[in-house]
Amino acid sequence: MPTLQARWTVRIIRFATRSLGVRFVVALGLSALVWSGLTLERNPNAVELFDENIPVDGVNLRPSFVLASSLESVRVSVRGPKVNISRLTVRDFSARVDLGALGPGTHQVPVVVQVSDPAIEIVRTTPETVRVSVDPLTVSAVPVLVQVQRAPAEGFRADLAAIASDPPEALVSGAATKVKEVATVVAKVGLEGSTRMVTIQTLLAPVDRQGVEVAGVRVDPQTAQVTVPVSRITSRKRVPVVAQITGEPAAGFLLRRIAVVPTTIEVSGQPEALERVEAVLTQPLDVTGVRADFTRQLGFTRPADVTIEIEDGLARVTVVIEPLEDTVSLQAAVVSTNLGTGLQAATDPPAVQVLVAGPSEVLSQLRGGDVLAEVDLANRGPGLHQIRPVITLPQGLRVTQVAPPIVNVRIAAIGGTAPTPGVILGPGGVVPTPTPTPKPSVTPTLSPTITPRG
Repeated sequence: MPTLQARWTVRIIRFATRSLGVRFVVALGLSALVWSGLTLERNPNAVELFDENIPVDGVNLRPSFVLASSLESVRVSVRGPKVNISRLTVRDFSARVDLGALGPGTHQVPVVVQVSDPAIEIVRTTPETVRVSVDPLTVSAVPVLVQVQRAPAEGFRADLAAIASDPPEALVSGAATKVKEVATVVAKVGLEGSTRMVTIQTLLAPVDRQGVEVAGVRVDPQTAQVTVPVSRITSRKRVPVVAQITGEPAAGFLLRRIAVVPTTIEVSGQPEALERVEAVLTQPLDVTGVRADFTRQLGFTRPADVTIEIEDGLARVTVVIEPLEDTVSLQAAVVSTNLGTGLQAATDPPAVQVLVAGPSEVLSQLRGGDVLAEVDLANRGPGLHQIRPVITLPQGLRVTQVAPPIVNVRIAAIGGTAPTPGVILGPGGVVPTPTPTPKPSVTPTLSPTITPRG
């Protein structure tokens, strides 16, 4: 049964032959053939390879999935009139892959290419399929890291510890394998020539642990407001700590030594201000009327335009006070002790000159009988002995010199040959004696000792 189109074609031909005549129809057909021939001769058909890559788009991907990698572009060969082919651009083509049925994983999907010019036919697509990697959609919160680029003006610095970002973190979404690579999002801020706080809205870039930007993920928000404090550069130096002492110790006492802890301290400030600081003083310490050592905790006197870098802001000051010393020379009688029974002894000289040192107020009260020069005769028999006397003094005094340092002591038996003229020291005290006859044998003993009396 003839189709509707065929029936209409027959009717048109019959109408033309009956109304216009057979000759007209034949002439019209010949004209069409001639026109077609001329057109083909001027714009012949050709098959050519389009010389640009055509990007491929994925369509119908389910919302819970994302592409884990970009899609490979394709090349196409086309057939059509040469003039039409020469006018083609990439915008005249659309290449797509249908992702509607795909799940997680890697797939090879056929590419469908269409061209907007109906006179052009797609002959071949290379490659015919492309590799498609599909991952579940993942969202992760990562911190914002501010990177300061280019230094501020000379004499100024950025306070990196006080940098602030709003928001402090951003959401990174995309394929799970890509989002996992993101370690942080970076906000880059340039401070070149800055002399005060910088506040700027800057783009956020996702990067991995090596600082390489990760492609194929989305950052939300895409920008952050970053604030970077900028201040003048402050220098530091270490200077000694000096105790500030006022007043005088009590009469007869001397400020012997001052110890400060810490001995040095670090100060900071502008370079020109630090140049004027040679030391840091403690708060004043009054020693008026002081007679003994003591320790105090004191604050510091802060120099102008300088900061003292110490946590508790205190110094420990120790003051050492000593009595003023003087010397006095006096004679001390030589006294024997522990002389054996039946023996008598004589010393030469009978007294020694002693130079005593100590506090002036103690020396002023010293009397002759307060200083003794003792010779210990224990276990010593008759004969001549050379002995260093032991000087005993009141507490707080010391012997600086004894003249002579050694005395001669002659021991003899009572009723025997008398000792050498001098002084006989025995249990009865000091007794004048005639000149004794010396014995032929002499046994000297040297045992000098000087000790204070308690």
